[in-house]
Amino acid sequence: MTRHPRGESQGRVAARTTSYTRQRTRPVPSSFDSNTTTFLDQYQDILRTLAQSKALNSGDLSRAFQAISKASCALLRVERSSAWLLSKERDAITLVDLHETSRRRSRPDVVIPFTHCRNYLRALVREPRAVVTARPFHDLRTRDLASAYLLPFDVQSLLSAPIRQKGKLVGVLCAESIGTPRQWTRREEHLIGLLATMATLALEASDRRQIEQALRVAKEAAEVASRAKSEFLAGMSHEIRTPMNAIVGMADLLWETPLTPDQRKYLRIFRRAGGTLLNIINDILDLSKVETGHLELEAIEFDLSEILDKAIDMLAMRAHEKSLELTAHLSPDVPCHLIGDPTRLTQILINLISNALKFTEHGTVEVRVTPDFNRPSTGAILVSVSDTGIGIPPDKLDSIFDSFTQAHVSTTRQYGGTGLGLAITKRLVDRMHGQIWVESIEGTGSTFHCSLLFQTQTTPIQHKVTTSIDLIGVRVLAVDDHPTNRLILRETLTPWGAEVMEASDGKAALEELRSAAEQGQHYELLLLDCRMPSMSGFEVAEQVNTAFNEKRPTIIMLTSDHWADDIARTYDLGLGGYLIKPIRRADLLQSIGIALGRTKGVPVSPQQAVQPSHTTPARTLRVLLVEDSLDNQLLVRAYLKQTDHSLEIAEHGAIAVEKVRATHYDVILMDMHMPVMDGYAATRAIRSWEREHDLPATPIIALTALALKEESVRIFEAGCNTHLTKPVKKSTLLEILQAHKEHLNS
Repeated sequence: MTRHPRGESQGRVAARTTSYTRQRTRPVPSSFDSNTTTFLDQYQDILRTLAQSKALNSGDLSRAFQAISKASCALLRVERSSAWLLSKERDAITLVDLHETSRRRSRPDVVIPFTHCRNYLRALVREPRAVVTARPFHDLRTRDLASAYLLPFDVQSLLSAPIRQKGKLVGVLCAESIGTPRQWTRREEHLIGLLATMATLALEASDRRQIEQALRVAKEAAEVASRAKSEFLAGMSHEIRTPMNAIVGMADLLWETPLTPDQRKYLRIFRRAGGTLLNIINDILDLSKVETGHLELEAIEFDLSEILDKAIDMLAMRAHEKSLELTAHLSPDVPCHLIGDPTRLTQILINLISNALKFTEHGTVEVRVTPDFNRPSTGAILVSVSDTGIGIPPDKLDSIFDSFTQAHVSTTRQYGGTGLGLAITKRLVDRMHGQIWVESIEGTGSTFHCSLLFQTQTTPIQHKVTTSIDLIGVRVLAVDDHPTNRLILRETLTPWGAEVMEASDGKAALEELRSAAEQGQHYELLLLDCRMPSMSGFEVAEQVNTAFNEKRPTIIMLTSDHWADDIARTYDLGLGGYLIKPIRRADLLQSIGIALGRTKGVPVSPQQAVQPSHTTPARTLRVLLVEDSLDNQLLVRAYLKQTDHSLEIAEHGAIAVEKVRATHYDVILMDMHMPVMDGYAATRAIRSWEREHDLPATPIIALTALALKEESVRIFEAGCNTHLTKPVKKSTLLEILQAHKEHLNS
């Protein structure tokens, strides 16, 4: 029980205390009330300075709250301002900044547990603007702060503004009157609320900074992981390609030797399996390069028709093996002289056509290239590849462009492949600012559409004409059961002056020939598909030979493969020649010229005779092979066995450097990854020695198993003249050596 001085009643004590309290809580005179204009100027200047402060938007909470606390002391004319934040567990508030004008006390490490600020926090949650306490020791909202904070710091009055984020209390900004009680005005409540809002902005800036830092860290981690993946793939490429160089090379050499039919069949499978493995390696590396941003596109001039012919030629054999009709139609409206990346366009075409061939067992695969009228540019083209294959289920149409994804669960076992072809194509198309999509009916077939945008050439490439032949007025009958093949023949021959008619089968062709003969309009050229339903091309040719003895048309047989019996039968029937489908414009013109020249005496311009450049004996090359693999040493030796080049071998780079210092070589074949001294170091050492002795640089051809652009850059930086990617083909190596030989003898 509280004791009172003798002679005084409890009521008198209470009255005296009340009187004393009233005396001490008189409003403190403020310059704000005496001069409103001056106050507004100061108010605007301080808030403007704070709002424009770099600290507020820096994301650094310590700097931001220092600026806010300092502005709070200046605006509210208090001796101290403090900023607090709730802990993550919301079980305490922590002092994060304390600004004192007198610097009498400083305890920035104050932490008040929830048990000593429960009522205070609840009041802050309820109060929309500020908790105003002129007598914090007697106010139920702040009384529990007395022992933890108010008494130690002699806080006599407290103005507290809640700091909120997304409507949730996260902290509090306090203006504190030290030593003397103070009555807070409405204007001051408004000011502390504005400052608390700025504290919220500072918190949001801090959150953004943390997110940016997290994203930066994640990006750096992803880049490290990407580099690690690329290095791993590059290493695996080297480890796989090095033995594959020997495997594929030896298989090619074995193919050139006498073999039994069974041996040749087994070796064909062997070579095909090796090619498939290399394609898988290339797909994985391509996907890696696209995903890591290492794939760069070229912008060079090219001829679209040549690119299309090249892609078709590469896949014609695969179509023939499956007895599929592979056709390619290039619309006359498409500009062929373009600027872009022909290598990647070829890759897109091959991927789409290969995919169609893989999933088609019977029927046709048709490639169409037309203008893309949905894009307002003369260089916009639309490539469509249609097949009569297994089709794609509707629920798989959106996922077939994902990596390692195929439409059917059993597809990999039945058809093979990794599911990377379409994924790589999609990424290439995206990089080329194009679009790709698919239409399909399960069990009927699919059509892949690819829209690409190129620039058109201002001055088209001038192509030399391989053959000159006059077809003006020549009547031609194109007979083929496939309408696209007839369309290709008509669009190819009509601009050359020929009059082209069509027939869809042998019976219709014979009727057209008879009808034309009766009207005295004989056909001079018959382009005849070899294998048609109901009546084959050979049956038609036999009837033509029998029925039209005098004005028999020249017949060119269109075959789908290099079948020996078909070719032999063509000559047995006395036909003008044969042409292997898919039909190329240049081949068609050449075949027609030869056939008409043979049977009708139509002159064909002779090819220019090649005159020998010199008659002096050519100098042989002295070649140094730097290679640590015994198998690859044996392979290169076998490649050069039938040439007049001399070959020496160094097992690693250090030996190669010593040999170069002792002996002159015309060409050096340098493997880049070897023990003791690799090809990079050896090449740099050779170039340094040549410069020191003022010697001409020896041509160095790098042999590398890495198919990455970074590898090419390192190779040229080391001093190599060019490079070959393993597995090295015999023909490629001999062509390069021949070029160096001609250069030396010129």
